[in-house]
Amino acid sequence: MAHKILLVGSTGYLGQALMLQLQPAGQVIPTHRSRALFKGSWRYDFWTDILSDFIQQERVDTVVIAASMAGSAVEFTVFQQCVQQLMLAIKHCRVIYISSDGIFSGRKGNYTEEDIPDPITSYGRNLHYFEQIVQQRCANYCIIRPSYLYGYSQGKLDSRLSGARESLLAGKHLTYFSDMLKSPMEVNQVARAIVVLTLSNYIGIVHVAGPAVSIYDFYREAMKQLGISCQHLHAELMPADFPHPRDTSLNTSLLQTLTGIEPLSIRDALHM
Repeated sequence: MAHKILLVGSTGYLGQALMLQLQPAGQVIPTHRSRALFKGSWRYDFWTDILSDFIQQERVDTVVIAASMAGSAVEFTVFQQCVQQLMLAIKHCRVIYISSDGIFSGRKGNYTEEDIPDPITSYGRNLHYFEQIVQQRCANYCIIRPSYLYGYSQGKLDSRLSGARESLLAGKHLTYFSDMLKSPMEVNQVARAIVVLTLSNYIGIVHVAGPAVSIYDFYREAMKQLGISCQHLHAELMPADFPHPRDTSLNTSLLQTLTGIEPLSIRDALHM
């Protein structure tokens, strides 16, 4: 019998890349909330639907949670209830949860998987809660933390870079922080790493990301590779009271050990 994988969130930027790369690994059942993109997609709403019966009827082996629920503007108690309900339904499956670098405060950077989460935003606190429940309820799990995702998924450039490109082409001035650090990684490479980890026996947390770079340098290099003038691209320092993490760069030594994947440079990623 084919290995059955339920992909929660197949219509998102990462979800679409994951759908294509998961298909050779088994029978993939994609889900959507409003509009299906793939044949055989099943409508599922994290906030209202219960998965228990579906998981049992379909005999799902693995659940990959790629939908971004942590950023929704809902009461925390409602979020907690929905997370617990989902985990109760899938606790006997292998669970792959796609979290984020937003789980860290950004006070130190180069975070390893052993560093204790210390979120400073509601988004980060939701991520942390989701991770905790996955670890408490599921014996067979892998929590994956990416940073910025970028590049072409299904031939479409990510919204960050496409938005910046359009603004610069229109003659607008854009300013980015030169002291806010992330670990961007090309979306199809991230999807590939997730597939490798999904099919492995590894249990734990893995950072799936690229080298640390400032937001300003990331956009400058990306625009250069897209053939866009950076004349109107400017750098500035983060205000002292800015309510977002300063340096959430991720250490990826474990990623390379487990998967052998070397992150592409921004140049190579945008010329694939």
